[in-house]
Amino acid sequence: MAQICDRLGEGQVVNIDLDPERSAKSHKHQFAFVRTAWMNLPEHHLGTSYAVSTEALRKHALIATGYCDTDMIAVGDERRAERVASFTERLAVRMHGYALTNIEGTVVYCHTPHSQSMKAMGGEAFKRSKQDMLEYLADMIGVTADELAKMGKMGET
Repeated sequence: MAQICDRLGEGQVVNIDLDPERSAKSHKHQFAFVRTAWMNLPEHHLGTSYAVSTEALRKHALIATGYCDTDMIAVGDERRAERVASFTERLAVRMHGYALTNIEGTVVYCHTPHSQSMKAMGGEAFKRSKQDMLEYLADMIGVTADELAKMGKMGET
């Protein structure tokens, strides 16, 4: 610590990042394996909201692996819950680009993905989310996480 003080001088302001950002290579690899998974979705996934694009699949995987916010609205009536769910999902999709909404009885749950931007998600959280998504997507397409990771690396540009 004394060496740092000597080198910088008194009163010098320094920013220290205790959670280093992820590498561009790791970031590109995640997008590559998501694209690979999307291109290899089994037929029974086609027609779902997450099968429309790689971005929708990425956000779906974030939600499915717990990297999301969940809002709950108790409305007291099942028909009202259906209307509220429809409205809530449309609004959440506009705000986040993707959302999952479900109804349990008279309660509406709306799940929106966490942002993986460098500013919003630090290096360690990104690393965990990347690994969790890799495992989830590999299972979805019927391969191992290692196989999907390798396929993603081959698809990187």
